[in-house]
Amino acid sequence: MDALRYATTKIQPPRLRSARIARPRLQAQLGAALRSQRVVLLQAPAGFGKTCALAAQFDPPSEPLAWISLDEDDDAPRLFACLVGALDPHDLPWRSAPEALLAQIDEGDAAARRAVTELVNALAATDAAHGVIVFDDLHRLQAPAAHALLAALIDRLPTQWTIVLSTRVEPPIALARWRVAGELTEFGPSALRFDADEAAALVAADGGSAGIAASGDLLQRTQGWPAGLRLCLAAQRGRPGAAGAAPRVDHHLFDYLAGEVLDDMPSGLHDFLLRCSVLPVLTAARCAAVSGDARAAERLDEIERRGLFVTALDAAERSLVLHDLFREALEERLRRRHPEQLPAVLQRAAAGEPDPLRRVGLLLRAQDWARAEAVLVEAAEELILQGARHEVARVVGQFPAAWRDASARLLRVRGVCETQGWQWTEAERSLRAAMAAARAVGQTDEAQLAEAYLAATLHMVGQHVRCIEVIEALSAQPLQPQARLILQTSECAILFRRGEVERLPQVFAAQLDELERSGTLFTWWNCAPGNPWISIRGMRALITRYAQGALQRIGDRALTFRAELRIQQAWLRLWAGEVDAAVAEARAAASDGRWLATSANLEGNLLAFHAIVDAICGRRADVERMLATWLARADGMEPAAARVWRHEIATFAARMHSVLGSEPEAFEAWAAHFFDGRPTEDELEQQASRTSSYVVRLAAAQGRWDDAVALFGRVMPLASRMDSLGQTNELQMRMAHALLQIGQTDAAAQSLAPALERIVAEGERGHALMCGAEVLAALARHRWGDRLAPALLRELDAMDALARQLRGAAAREIASRGGAAAESVESTDGSELSARERDVLERIAAGDSNKLIARTLDISPHTVKRHVSNILDKLGLTSRGQASARWRDLQSSATISPTAPP
Repeated sequence: MDALRYATTKIQPPRLRSARIARPRLQAQLGAALRSQRVVLLQAPAGFGKTCALAAQFDPPSEPLAWISLDEDDDAPRLFACLVGALDPHDLPWRSAPEALLAQIDEGDAAARRAVTELVNALAATDAAHGVIVFDDLHRLQAPAAHALLAALIDRLPTQWTIVLSTRVEPPIALARWRVAGELTEFGPSALRFDADEAAALVAADGGSAGIAASGDLLQRTQGWPAGLRLCLAAQRGRPGAAGAAPRVDHHLFDYLAGEVLDDMPSGLHDFLLRCSVLPVLTAARCAAVSGDARAAERLDEIERRGLFVTALDAAERSLVLHDLFREALEERLRRRHPEQLPAVLQRAAAGEPDPLRRVGLLLRAQDWARAEAVLVEAAEELILQGARHEVARVVGQFPAAWRDASARLLRVRGVCETQGWQWTEAERSLRAAMAAARAVGQTDEAQLAEAYLAATLHMVGQHVRCIEVIEALSAQPLQPQARLILQTSECAILFRRGEVERLPQVFAAQLDELERSGTLFTWWNCAPGNPWISIRGMRALITRYAQGALQRIGDRALTFRAELRIQQAWLRLWAGEVDAAVAEARAAASDGRWLATSANLEGNLLAFHAIVDAICGRRADVERMLATWLARADGMEPAAARVWRHEIATFAARMHSVLGSEPEAFEAWAAHFFDGRPTEDELEQQASRTSSYVVRLAAAQGRWDDAVALFGRVMPLASRMDSLGQTNELQMRMAHALLQIGQTDAAAQSLAPALERIVAEGERGHALMCGAEVLAALARHRWGDRLAPALLRELDAMDALARQLRGAAAREIASRGGAAAESVESTDGSELSARERDVLERIAAGDSNKLIARTLDISPHTVKRHVSNILDKLGLTSRGQASARWRDLQSSATISPTAPP
């Protein structure tokens, strides 16, 4: 899990002090609850020892433990990120990449439910008999979506896991039914107070001479409040009798006693603590940088020796966390006594903070707006790429309104976040404000970048005329590279929409050159070409080059961008006529889609791809089932959107039935969807070519060849504007076929030759397959004489043979499965496992953790997780333990020959 999303100290459990007071009664009750309950709630005010009591239960840990310490700015994505990170050492068998789930968790209820489902399934599939997840300082959590995520996890928690909630106030989570069902145990202040024996032990451990009498007096004064007891003792050490002045047992007592303790400290330690109180975690290096004290390591030793209110984390480097009450007292004293030092202290703390969002938070507290803006803007692209756009937008909102509204960069970042969430109205408002702010201070480059993003926004909401106006205005100016790249994406989209596809390769080639020179991965993602562009003349080599460059820059990162590139590869293979290879790429894309939890966009791409392959192969039932499924989606749409959707599906259906060679009734059934309702002015131009294509296909299906030829004569001038999904070549070949039906062989050859020449030149046999086997057979069987070049005739024969081969293979497949849809069958002998997957399976069986496997095989831990998911999918298993058992079975039966240990 990417550490940019949270500080790693948030998932490190506390380490107990070597000298602590044993509390056998509390520990026995708490231990019994942890072993048997779904939920354990520790609810008490600050200083009641909730964290200490829990830490004692896991010292040393005897079962899987995930510990999450919460902060005020935690939202649902960060809570999920911390959960995944805290659980990572226990090698949960994830079936979708947790990084990808995190990237989408703030995209609505459906995405959040999927994330919780995947987490619950992974928890259920662990091999451990029992595990515990602790949410410490739950009272800090404010975001309703984060509370909803936690409630959903509790509701669906597998039986072998327990959730612990440690909080000062009752959480806004419906716990009543677990209370009634007897699956919730609660520990309140009465259970957490020190009793007489524990107070006496504390006094004795502190070296107090008053013994039991003193402990009884302190117990009465503090009413067993652990924090008050400790501070009374600390105050008495420095000033005997000082505790007797304590006013009452609450936060005010702590402030009073903390003041007594701090006033008694050596000045060096006192000042060190004040300056370091701004740090979320105290380490020697960070404390030295913030305080300017070269003796920072010695100071931390002294803090622990004095038994001050700190918790030591179980980390490789000594890491201390100040108790909330103690930190608040220190910060208040720093503000009151040395207000002039606070900004510089916060700035030094920010300089050493690795988490960019925390760094911005510290700089905002220091009122260093300029540096906070610079840090956020620099980190924004990477954070948005990871799916953290909500967090970025939230931090933008924390800047003072006067500063934010005058900052072109902050407004532009907010606008980009809004475009990623399809908040088009808000995005247009933010980007226009960014342009105005930039122009007001003469920031030409920033104004142009915001305007380039505005062009993309206008295109996405269908304001094409305004989009073109922006493109033309900006294109006349010298642009910085990023603005030019974003603008070219909109220009390409407009060219495609307007049917000016002959210009598209030139513009995209220039964009690709610029991307390779200066584009960040975020910009590559924003400049992705549309899949329908692949079959446009001159685009194949460019899109292949784009995909290779993007994949190289992604590496093994768990980004949904990867799955989008894989389906792009499938389309490239399909239009090359490499159907088997294309299907393999589509399966890989689907596998990536499952692992990367990709969006409905990928799902739609896969459905369209498989529908085309099914049509080419003659699998009519599968095509009709998919079309019916797609058409049904219109039922839940607004009327205008439903009309457009039905028209889109009808257009696609007409092409599929042409490929299948369907009877006229199949075409006629879709006629109503072409003419249902009056299209808007903006839709007329787009629908004209599609409707003409439908009419000519219907005429050909009905055998009205004279009408078909006449209609082709009107359609073909539009063909260049329809050059997507191989349609231009297909229509030229269909026109040739129609001309043959009325005996015009010369005209047919004139129509067919350009299509065949382009197919040969660009290697696009898939375009011809869209004609359907019957049309290709008729063209191949015809005696063309010398009207077509021998090379073109050989290509025509090869395409006919390929179409017949695909139809024959599909027919045999349908017969073998009795006409039913194919079902996926898991491998039982391991034969589907790759060599690397067999290596990983062997290491799993040897008991290696994911991290150890990664080191042994020299691959990333993320790649190991993906291999584990693939292994479980292919073998039809759910857990690593089952995988280990299967490996032993396979090894003993010699179905898989054991590989030598790496």
